[in-house]
Amino acid sequence: MPNWELYIALVFALIIGFWQGRRYQRKRQTATQEKDLNQYYVKGLNYLLNEQPDAAIDTFVQSLEVNTETLETHIALGKMLRKKGEVDRAIRIHQNLLARPGLSENYSQQAEYELALDFTKAGLLDRAENLLENLISHDGVFKQASMHCLLDIYRDEKEWEKGLAILQELAGSRFSKQYETWAPIRAQFCCELAAEHMNQSDGATARQWIKQALVYDKTSVRANILLGEFEIAEGSNRKGIQHLQRVIDRSPQFLSEVLKPLRNGYRRSENLAKYLVYLRAASSTQQQALLDIEIADVMMEISGEKQESIDYLSEQLQKTPSIKGLNKLVDDYLTTDGGLITKDIEVLHTVYKQVAIKMPDYQCQHCGFEVRSMHWLCPSCKRWESIRYKANQ
Repeated sequence: MPNWELYIALVFALIIGFWQGRRYQRKRQTATQEKDLNQYYVKGLNYLLNEQPDAAIDTFVQSLEVNTETLETHIALGKMLRKKGEVDRAIRIHQNLLARPGLSENYSQQAEYELALDFTKAGLLDRAENLLENLISHDGVFKQASMHCLLDIYRDEKEWEKGLAILQELAGSRFSKQYETWAPIRAQFCCELAAEHMNQSDGATARQWIKQALVYDKTSVRANILLGEFEIAEGSNRKGIQHLQRVIDRSPQFLSEVLKPLRNGYRRSENLAKYLVYLRAASSTQQQALLDIEIADVMMEISGEKQESIDYLSEQLQKTPSIKGLNKLVDDYLTTDGGLITKDIEVLHTVYKQVAIKMPDYQCQHCGFEVRSMHWLCPSCKRWESIRYKANQ
């Protein structure tokens, strides 16, 4: 089905460009040349009306000489096509611009930048990267915008060290206005590198990147969690626990990411009873179902008996109802020896589990995107550290 909105926009854009080009050319063109221009116009319009936009675009572009009067029309047409998802056509227009001789440096850079955006949207990131690197090497008006685009490519391609090099240029010196603006993102790139090296069992390099992240942003939630996990993995349980508890104190909204490594630290130090005391103190100031479930689990791990944890969780659910808490409670009932469980409760538990599986646990605070697991970078809006655990479930 033809995209009439696009066709209409094409007609207006190209007629304006045709009129501008014709006005420019009248001053130096013969009658024969003007007749050829009219033929191009009629031919292109016929293509458009016959739903052949590719041929129409080629015809109109050929008819318009690239000059100060028509270049903006070419650029605007390419932008419009890219926005509408007609990326191949946008690429063709911008490549045609670059192929024309006599373009000034500013116009050439503008066409190059637009073509890089076309390639990015088309997923041709290597081609976009080459164009953007060339633009960055010149101190033109598109240098700053090109660095932003290239940074996005490096982020999506997980080229973290290359991204840090771009961030260095964007941030400038420690005394520049932009330094603090870019510091949290630089910390995130360092955390990505630290996580990669931790997965490769390269502890020394991982520690270096964590420390560098904290140089950029000492309050970075992610860097402090990584440092806590790293210290515990290296046997420094007390230090690791301190880092993780500091995260909870400063940023309780990230409790979901801290509890597992924190319990691991206390378990390794053989001091789960002290962990239980800490959790109870935290629950007195934070009403989160996660804390209640964690307390119940730790009580059961310490005593080896489920009844005490069941009683505790049952009492807390009456104060702060939650689906996850109720699911945990029924699950404990089902696995308790001698529990009097009816068939109806088993069916109810199965339903709750199915509901819980379908419910995303995390949501971006900026765009509302929901995911099942934690992402430090929102897959939708590309904001760092904007995803939170949905504590009210």
